[in-house]
Amino acid sequence: MRRARPLIALAAALVVGGWLLFSPTSRDVPPTVAPSGAGTVTATLTPGVVPARLADGAIYTPLLYLDTGTSVGTAPSADGTAERLLLRGAGAPRELRSVPKDRFPQWLGLTAADGVLYWAESSATAAGPYETRLWRAPVAPAAGPPVALTADTGGIVFFESQYDLVVAEDRLHWVAATPDDAPKTEVRSIALTGGAVAKDVIDGRYRWSAWPWLLSVDPGAATLLNRADGQRRPVPATAAETLLCTPEWCRAIAETGSGRNLVDVMHADGSDRRRLPGDVNTIGVDVGLLDRFELLTSVEGESLRLLAYDLPTGRTIVLAGDVSVVTTRGGLVWWSTGNPEPTDWHVLDLHQLA
Repeated sequence: MRRARPLIALAAALVVGGWLLFSPTSRDVPPTVAPSGAGTVTATLTPGVVPARLADGAIYTPLLYLDTGTSVGTAPSADGTAERLLLRGAGAPRELRSVPKDRFPQWLGLTAADGVLYWAESSATAAGPYETRLWRAPVAPAAGPPVALTADTGGIVFFESQYDLVVAEDRLHWVAATPDDAPKTEVRSIALTGGAVAKDVIDGRYRWSAWPWLLSVDPGAATLLNRADGQRRPVPATAAETLLCTPEWCRAIAETGSGRNLVDVMHADGSDRRRLPGDVNTIGVDVGLLDRFELLTSVEGESLRLLAYDLPTGRTIVLAGDVSVVTTRGGLVWWSTGNPEPTDWHVLDLHQLA
């Protein structure tokens, strides 16, 4: 398993330092309940829009939206020698961190709770090896500067999920691979104010889902594990499927012999299973946003449409057309327009969908 940099899983079915989400090719997929036939509607919400280029000329890339008017993201410095982590809202962006480009910085796992932002920063040290350090910063600038919490992060693993770092019970939680690459998981946490890192080792490879549940990422059948009471809930599926789950909803992906992905959604107990309508691609590894939506893209002519599949009703809601890069965390989804460089960033709050 690689140790030089943090381990990042960008999507299901990627090998991540030996952590594999399994998806064999198969024509044999399980039967599904027919879609409800609720049809397709177009959202009437107006997205928030900001230019991708900052006043100093740098291109900004949002990593997390706190609300439709506030985001955290990256941009190079005006002279091109450093990468910056910026909090962007009303007025000039606030610089949280600036790291020389030759240290190849990455900012990962961003999350926020109770007016405080948390993140992992990985970069090369003066001696050469990569170090991953956890940070916190108040969203309000008057509340103080960023503070480093710990560099004792172990073989920290990222899946590009909203649950890569989890704030719960006054602690910040994450998972790490064991030093010997054994099929085990280090479940680590630290107090939100810093201090010693607590560590527990469990059998199997897991990542965090909705608190207090972990989701297995070993090849084979998926299992949900409740860290509070030890309850284990196997998720019914076939060997031909990749499963991504929360305690409420699962996404099952099977690849056909022609290379097309078939995507089903269902409750974690296997009930209410149905196939997503149309030729669509899912966005990200997080399932059932707000316990309600699956975010999708579909091709329309020569452009991409952004869709939200409403799990309770079976409606497909068209959110936007002609999108480029799409990202979602929690109840917010944002996308760029423009090619090849982004010209604008757009954001919608899914809470506002009727």
